[in-house]
Amino acid sequence: MSVTLNYPGGISQPDSIRLTDTAVTQIGDAAENDAITLSAFAIANDGAAAKTVTLYWFDGSTQFLIWKKSVAQNDTAMVADLPIRLRKGNEIRVKGDADVWVTLIYSFNVPYAASPNQAPAGQIAYR
Repeated sequence: MSVTLNYPGGISQPDSIRLTDTAVTQIGDAAENDAITLSAFAIANDGAAAKTVTLYWFDGSTQFLIWKKSVAQNDTAMVADLPIRLRKGNEIRVKGDADVWVTLIYSFNVPYAASPNQAPAGQIAYR
């Protein structure tokens, strides 16, 4: 299956973190408004053995499993067909193991209204 999407807006600087243990870890800051979409992510295993990595979307109250895979040693898994729009307070979390690098690539949404009725102040809401 393939998904092709156009993102009105632009790509932001990626968030990248090297995991040091198996704890669930927040990557980057929580979304401040409805202005970003997780457009792609890369999981790189720099370790000596395969590691299972799990990605979660946290909506402010519940943590949802969105991706889980074993990544072979010295290998990278990339996903660019699972866009997740982040609302205010949403965040991405990861669980893996030491020597795993996780990089998230976000797009800015322009305008960042979820529907025409939620257009930001100063913008026209078309119906």
